[in-house]
Amino acid sequence: AATATGAWRIQLGAFSQKSNADGLWARVRGRAELAGHPRIDLAEGKVTRVLAGGFASQAEAAHACAALKGAGVDCITLKP
Repeated sequence: AATATGAWRIQLGAFSQKSNADGLWARVRGRAELAGHPRIDLAEGKVTRVLAGGFASQAEAAHACAALKGAGVDCITLKP
């Protein structure tokens, strides 16, 4: 899938260990809700937030997050 370029993002988690961030991404990256949405790592001190980016609208990000939550993956949508 082509990489999405919208401004909305979904935060999937925040981790102090990169291996945990990588493990979460490995678990979710193949999900249809995230197809074409690149991983974004935001380092904040000793914590790295893992996001999927490129959602065109709040509704698109919220829909994907709701589907992920239905599959047991916690997430929140973030404003651009």
